[in-house]
Amino acid sequence: MTRPVLIAGAGIGGLTLGLALAQRGLSSEIFERAPALDEVGAGVQLAPNASRILDGLGLGPALDAVSCRPEGVAISDAPSGSRLKTLPLGAAAERRWGAPYRVIHRADLQAALSAAVDANPSLRLTLGVRVLTAGDGLDGASLEIETGGERRTVDGSFVVGADGLRSVVRQAVKLPEAVRATGLIAHRTVLTAEALPEAIPLTHVSVWLAPGAHMVVYPVRAGREANVVLIGALGATTPEERVARWAAPARKLVAAAPRWTEWPLFDRAPAARMRRGRVALIGDAAHAALPSLGQGAAFAIEDAAVLARVLGDGAPDPLAAYETARIMRAMRLPEASRRQIAIDHMGGLAARARNLALAATPASALLRGLDWIYGWRDG
Repeated sequence: MTRPVLIAGAGIGGLTLGLALAQRGLSSEIFERAPALDEVGAGVQLAPNASRILDGLGLGPALDAVSCRPEGVAISDAPSGSRLKTLPLGAAAERRWGAPYRVIHRADLQAALSAAVDANPSLRLTLGVRVLTAGDGLDGASLEIETGGERRTVDGSFVVGADGLRSVVRQAVKLPEAVRATGLIAHRTVLTAEALPEAIPLTHVSVWLAPGAHMVVYPVRAGREANVVLIGALGATTPEERVARWAAPARKLVAAAPRWTEWPLFDRAPAARMRRGRVALIGDAAHAALPSLGQGAAFAIEDAAVLARVLGDGAPDPLAAYETARIMRAMRLPEASRRQIAIDHMGGLAARARNLALAATPASALLRGLDWIYGWRDG
């Protein structure tokens, strides 16, 4: 393969793909619309299925310098504040799934990835480029791009759409562009560690469940800050109003937030294809899902690892091999994420039954339910 792989999008999936291709001796060019990689805002959960891949790319030390490895997941009933279950992570996660469970600020993850890209001569990252169309031919693929008001066509061996929820490359795969409005909104903020109530320790990922809403809190920036995500129905409700009937620690946390960023949530209906000809999709461009399982970034990282492997293997039709390896898992994620958020947002008798089931079920049985996600390995 003499011509580079052309990657649209320099998010987590696109940067990971470039590094994974370089590890296999393949060159790539990454085109990003933003003029700078200055990702801000949310935290990212790097479960073992994602950490395993990033560690294999040599990023472990850089990630450990800025991330945290929480001791467990603490699940609480938001109205009463009572703890329903604690699931072990930390060393237990590494023993069970063979890789650490990390939580990290998205900007820190992107900085680690982009620094590795900059240091690799097999990669070229170009910023401030708008991808207009993707083209597919018998022996290659292309991107039509615009930069500085000028249009040109770039040729390569394959094109990969890592360009997110509003993917342009998805059009070349002949899949519907539409996304599904979920009727949900995420309010996100970052607090200093000192601003958190003692009842919400940064040693754990804390999950608070309430009728129609839930909140997730975990450490970022090596434990100096806390990432907070509050998800509920769209509307005029403020975060303070949403937690008004929650237990005091949750109300105190929300009141301490300096500001909130609103993110309406969308996903995609599962599609039975992830490629067409010499054009493939990874991450949200292929299978956007709700954040209830914390797997959006992780599945993009998985996609990147598998795609790099099949391209490196030199199979006659590597994108068909990629699709075969990924399609069932990719189709499972959006619906599994919707089911999980429905469980998290139960109210009334259903919530009582859920809480009793959580309290009564051994942690080992709940961890087995996560094996399909965290225990994934390529091949």
